[in-house]
Amino acid sequence: MAQNKSWIVTTSGERSMNDITNDLKEAGFTVGNVLEEVGSITGAAAEETVSKLRSIAGVVDVSPDAPVDIGPPDSPTTW
Repeated sequence: MAQNKSWIVTTSGERSMNDITNDLKEAGFTVGNVLEEVGSITGAAAEETVSKLRSIAGVVDVSPDAPVDIGPPDSPTTW
């Protein structure tokens, strides 16, 4: 069984987030957060599933999710 990785799905705004979320689930995507304000959905899926996700109507991009650390407050280095 393939290991799931974290992904960020960017949507076009042409379809409802609810419809896209349902289609992603049916394609094997485990939804984490639906960020309607920015048109993105986070979650996890096997890498082999990504091509299916990209073919869903209303999906513009599927990119790997990566942690961002901006450091502690007042830190001279932010990235």
